[in-house]
Amino acid sequence: MQSLRRRARLAAAAAGVAIIGAAGFVFASQAQAQADIRHIGEVQGSIADGDTDFTSPLAGQTVYVQGVVTQETLDPSGNKGFFLQERADATDGDPNSSDGIFVFNNQYSTIRTLNGSPAQTELGANWTVNVGDEIVVRAVVGTYFGNIQFSGGSTFVYDVVDTGLDPLAEIESVEVDAPDDAKASTEYFRRHLGMQLTVPADSVVTAGRDVFSSGGEVWAMRGDSAAAQQGGYAARAFRDAHPLDTVEGSFDDGNGYLFVMGDLGIRATAGTTESIIAPAKTYDVITEANTGGVYLSFAKYAIEVADDLALEGGLEPAENEPVEPVGRHEAAIGSYNIENLYDTRDNPNSECDFEGDPGCVDAEDPEGNVNPPFDYVPSDYTEYQARMEREAAQIVDDLHSPAILMTQEGEAQDVCSVNPAWTKRSDLGEDRLVCDLVNTGDANEQSDGAPDSLQELALLIAEYGGPTYKAVGDLDSADTRGIMTGFLYQPKLAGLSKAKHWDPVLGDDPEVDYPTEADEINAEVQNPKALNAALPDEVIEQCTNSGVYACNGFDVFSRPAQVAKFYLKDKHGNKVEEIYLINNHFSSSPNTRVLHRTEQANYLAAISAAILEEDRRANVLAGGDLNVFPRPDDPFAEGQTIAGDWVGPSDQLAGLYEDSGLSSLYDYMLEDHPEAAYSYTYVGQAQTLDQMWASPHLLREVESAVSAHINSDYPADAYEFGEEPAYGNYGVSDHDPEVVTIDLK
Repeated sequence: MQSLRRRARLAAAAAGVAIIGAAGFVFASQAQAQADIRHIGEVQGSIADGDTDFTSPLAGQTVYVQGVVTQETLDPSGNKGFFLQERADATDGDPNSSDGIFVFNNQYSTIRTLNGSPAQTELGANWTVNVGDEIVVRAVVGTYFGNIQFSGGSTFVYDVVDTGLDPLAEIESVEVDAPDDAKASTEYFRRHLGMQLTVPADSVVTAGRDVFSSGGEVWAMRGDSAAAQQGGYAARAFRDAHPLDTVEGSFDDGNGYLFVMGDLGIRATAGTTESIIAPAKTYDVITEANTGGVYLSFAKYAIEVADDLALEGGLEPAENEPVEPVGRHEAAIGSYNIENLYDTRDNPNSECDFEGDPGCVDAEDPEGNVNPPFDYVPSDYTEYQARMEREAAQIVDDLHSPAILMTQEGEAQDVCSVNPAWTKRSDLGEDRLVCDLVNTGDANEQSDGAPDSLQELALLIAEYGGPTYKAVGDLDSADTRGIMTGFLYQPKLAGLSKAKHWDPVLGDDPEVDYPTEADEINAEVQNPKALNAALPDEVIEQCTNSGVYACNGFDVFSRPAQVAKFYLKDKHGNKVEEIYLINNHFSSSPNTRVLHRTEQANYLAAISAAILEEDRRANVLAGGDLNVFPRPDDPFAEGQTIAGDWVGPSDQLAGLYEDSGLSSLYDYMLEDHPEAAYSYTYVGQAQTLDQMWASPHLLREVESAVSAHINSDYPADAYEFGEEPAYGNYGVSDHDPEVVTIDLK
């Protein structure tokens, strides 16, 4: 009866007077009397099983709706909004339609009242947003990247029906409980878009907090979910091809039971843009129920909880199959994506590495243009040093100082050299390196063959108490943006072999069997050495700017593979054996750039095959960030359409499996310690992007292969929100390093 009374109030008020519309036009009382409140469910639309079109059936139309203001939101830029939801006794009764909607209100705390409306009579020109008010609004149905919403610019309050309500006592109370299947889960969250959902106590975090310019997010699952019940380090979400995935026999169900929590509500509750969701790590337990509205952004349905998370610490990810120190007659080789380790110096050789630079343009390779420029420069040297100190501590304490370390995402800059006054105890700070920031190319007076950020990281390792490392790298392995692969090695334990002109890959005529013309850099005789070639014409003809056919330029690699040949030493300093390391950083996003990444795997396979055809007993270790999953995992399920008549699986690493002569050490890890077989987390799931591949002779010498879980499960840094790292050195990168220990024969 109450809902009928409220609806009647609108009709009676409308019939009694002629109304001046918001645009200034007058419409007759009879016409206004016909205006009726629509259910929010009608605005959101009923989502049937299997639906893929989630647009509003009333998109672009002007409607009247009525609901209780359940929650306010605030984003880091100061934009405000609120959720509006119908009372439990006033919905459309359709479980497939949402009873709530989001109202975006820009920087404002008020909404205009409609001319001639009861709200204008009672309140004047504006209504102040107030949780607990039940209001009638006239609004235009809009959308923002898929989120069905109203905008404050086209929304007017017609009536304030009630005030002082407890929203959660008036609306339907719903605990989040999404189905396992990803498609069904998307339908579930779409049916709750704009509604309040409650995260129950005992929910378990499945990925460390991530941080974006729009705030932070934490992925979790219900504590009574099948994955949570697995116990120990298996109590998390793995991608579906992993043997510890909970849906047996299913591929790519997507672990739909996962949900993500955002902090738009937390910020509004605190009343400050500097708030961010708590720094949760994987396995933490949420101890108190928390409620918030469902908001769609960047293709993710997030529960924008009103209060910060109450957490109880769970298992320590770093203790999940940690790296062990090497024993007698052993050597360790690692791989570590150091995540955009840029220094604070303006590289005179680059026009796209510093704020204010104009960008980099390559007329022969326009796909690789960087314009406007990327800017990964730290805010100051103190921040840069603090980050290097954390990575140095990880290398020493958690990786136990491998003999050689392959790195990805260091800055491609070499305009500095070590200050002659530097010692482990000199405390020179920014003056550790002396730099020529004026002269370019061969004229630069401080270029020494050691990439600057890697060189400085090596010094920080020594200052921390670790061993002496040397940094080396071929700047030709860089992309246009200016990140590259590189190597750190301990001269006490390893050294660079001399490059011979006849070497199958380091020589002047590499024997890399690939069907296109090699780049000029391939003819250089050097160690280490970047290798690259043109993409095949049939690939270039299909290249697009986005999607599965997207290409990062017209060469095989935007970041060329880099080969280094090292000799390893025994405890007496004698050369024991040689090893080729092939360091890689493939194009990003496993479900895009599919054709291009497939060629990168083919070319890597050709590099390895060239070495092994010259010497089948050669030790070869290929590694790095391959940015796609190992078999049998795949971003596309069997039979799933990739494009046109191209169907899954995409099998982007097929060249490595079939033509390289190498074996994936992921399989070794999976058999030996499956709960630790991953290197990255994304949308709440553990997955493997960083990989190691070993030649047959080397494989017989492998003692262990481990991912050190010291980063991807821990919260990302939130410096811009005023927060220091919550877990010390952990979480400094978004990738987990990998370490292979071999027996020195």
